[in-house]
Amino acid sequence: MFDRKTAKKNAKSNLKKHYTIFVIACLIAAMLGSDYADTLSLINTKDYSVSEDVNYTSTGLSMSDVFDSLIEGNLGKSMVISSELQSGMKPTTIGIIEIGTARGVLSGLVSNISSGQFLITMVNMVNSVVKSKSVAMDIVIILCSLVMLLVSIFLKDMYKISFKRVFLEGYRYEKVKASAFSFLFKVKKVTKACLTIFITSVFQILWDFTIIGGIIKSYSYFLVPYIVAENPNIKSLDAITLSRRMMDGHKWECFKLDISFIGWYLLKVVTFGLSDVFFTNPYYESTVIEYYAYIRNLAIENKIENVELLNDKYLFEEADSILLVETYDDLVEIMTDEIELKDCIHTGIRGFFENKLGLIYKYDAEEDKYNIAIEQEETIEQYKLILIHKQYPNRLCPNYIKTNKTKLENTHYLRHYSIWSIIVLFFVFCFIGWSWEVMLHLVEDGIFVNRGTMHGPWLPIYGFGGILILMVLYPFRKNVALEAISAFTLCGVVEYFTHWYLELTKGIEWWDYSGYFLNINGRVCAEGLFIFMVGGLAVVYIIGPQLDNLVRKANMKILMPICITLLLIFAADMVYSHYYPNTGKGITDYQKVSYIDIHKQI
Repeated sequence: MFDRKTAKKNAKSNLKKHYTIFVIACLIAAMLGSDYADTLSLINTKDYSVSEDVNYTSTGLSMSDVFDSLIEGNLGKSMVISSELQSGMKPTTIGIIEIGTARGVLSGLVSNISSGQFLITMVNMVNSVVKSKSVAMDIVIILCSLVMLLVSIFLKDMYKISFKRVFLEGYRYEKVKASAFSFLFKVKKVTKACLTIFITSVFQILWDFTIIGGIIKSYSYFLVPYIVAENPNIKSLDAITLSRRMMDGHKWECFKLDISFIGWYLLKVVTFGLSDVFFTNPYYESTVIEYYAYIRNLAIENKIENVELLNDKYLFEEADSILLVETYDDLVEIMTDEIELKDCIHTGIRGFFENKLGLIYKYDAEEDKYNIAIEQEETIEQYKLILIHKQYPNRLCPNYIKTNKTKLENTHYLRHYSIWSIIVLFFVFCFIGWSWEVMLHLVEDGIFVNRGTMHGPWLPIYGFGGILILMVLYPFRKNVALEAISAFTLCGVVEYFTHWYLELTKGIEWWDYSGYFLNINGRVCAEGLFIFMVGGLAVVYIIGPQLDNLVRKANMKILMPICITLLLIFAADMVYSHYYPNTGKGITDYQKVSYIDIHKQI
């Protein structure tokens, strides 16, 4: 008999070990609607900022009303609703943060989606081809329905399997890698697995018409996502049939397990859903994994038909150490010949610059030894946990796609940069930033504008930003998520205070983000910082390492004079621009404008 008390105790223990990844997994599932879709219902509140003549809070109009009107064949009504929704949008201010809706890509995206304007645009585009509004509306409705169906199958259903795979790997092992989310892609079974969940959903919908039958069948099909997460290669009907057989005689038991969480569900109301987000959902999912392991074990003991399809046994038991050594023999060999990284790390002032900023004076034999050591360490750390039974052995997965044995991968992004490389990268980033902004104005306005406060072809804010990301954020490089968040924050601080300083000292604005989505005093905006964040990640993991490879090959007798010359020219431009800054049309002709003024311009 299933012991709920013990299962919940084990579930809490697992949740404690994997708290962060389990909470994130369930939160994303709630956001996508894969599972726990009602979790955010008490957190999300619709707060329409409206114009004086339209009260959307009382009318409750939304984008869905635009789509419903199209289904009714009333294009005029859809256009009126969409227009009213757009005209009723105003920027919402929270402290110093403005949630703009008038300027920028994000603002346009938010405005077009939330008002349903993109549907009207699609109808007009199709109508221009077919010359029939009714046919155009039918086509748009069919296309939108098809898109929603594909999103449901290949996003929601795919994630339903993926996040359950994360919990399955956390059942037995202490460490769960984020790569577990991409399990279906790694075994190349995305379509097959997603179709199984979709077919199960169709069966469930048909049974729901019988009401009582729908409730019973929901427990008959209860294990399908977990079976597919274990074996994504299983046929759809086999997964459904296997779930029915495994749940035969256990549906009431599973129902009682659900009911035992009723207290936690009531707490959700009191905490506005926060208890679900931060505890109940991952706790429940962990408990269900305990239940699945119990039912799975019974099915194997009773030798039910097709039980051999539950074939990923190392999700539930440890692999033999000898088998692991044989499977990962190439890594054992690397571990034997490993260079101790500690022998390559310096102390004192040199150690500070190397270990905290990733900065060295020049490349030498010691640096080469460090690169080999760090490459070995990163490769070994990735698999050492597997060899000591603390991480799922992916090579033993029945659906594992066999490739050549792992070789040392050159971990470019963990390298140190020389002073001369940093100088070269600074000017490259300055020029890239300058070229980017010049190109934008050339495309938008059709004229060449020498952007920036200085007169040369460089924008220092891009150069300093790129170098700061490489040096200040050096300790975060191993953690991509932390690197991304830090880059977003660092770029925001640099851009905000650069704007503030220039406005304070020069009394002139070189950029203004007023009206952009999520802007702060017009000095920074979410759209710009997102681009900077993506650019920063590209700098750390792609651009920087590749450019540094070229610098390492350069003749230092030629490179050093070039760097010094560039620095002297840059310094001269900086001094000259201090007294005679670059100004003019498209450069400093910014002034604060109101939301109404922006819409008049639009």
